[in-house]
Amino acid sequence: MTDAKELVYFELDSTDWHGRSNEGLWAEPVGTTALTYRLMNSPFFAHGVSFLDIVRAVPLLHSRGLKFAGVVEHSGHSTYMILAPSNSAEFDKYWERLQKYGLTFESKTMKIGGEEKILYSVDVPDSADIYAIYYILEEGEKNNVWMFQEGHVGHKLKSN
Repeated sequence: MTDAKELVYFELDSTDWHGRSNEGLWAEPVGTTALTYRLMNSPFFAHGVSFLDIVRAVPLLHSRGLKFAGVVEHSGHSTYMILAPSNSAEFDKYWERLQKYGLTFESKTMKIGGEEKILYSVDVPDSADIYAIYYILEEGEKNNVWMFQEGHVGHKLKSN
């Protein structure tokens, strides 16, 4: 087994707003089986997985890389996707509040409807208060700072 990182490709619905048919996430091999990998970044588009989740992946038949074949174990991290205007003066104020909980992000600039936006893939560590995070995300959306969606909630949620 190699220590090199590999790209694990997740199939996407190309008719969705992003128009992509797949997304590649970096992963490193774990365990004794060649089919088990730990995700080393958070998705921008794929749902149901988060940073540090352990997944099964199989080699692609006609190209390099691996194809996602299922989740072995969730890490407890959660993923949110935020879409914000590229010139948002308010984003930094809201992000500062989220960052206090240990959140990190990756970002990319996208043209949507002729307007430049920034898409953030936000990792919420398992130690963060997911309810406080969600409250801030909703507040930011209500105040037109961003739009957001859940990619995956890996946190243990309180039962009623």
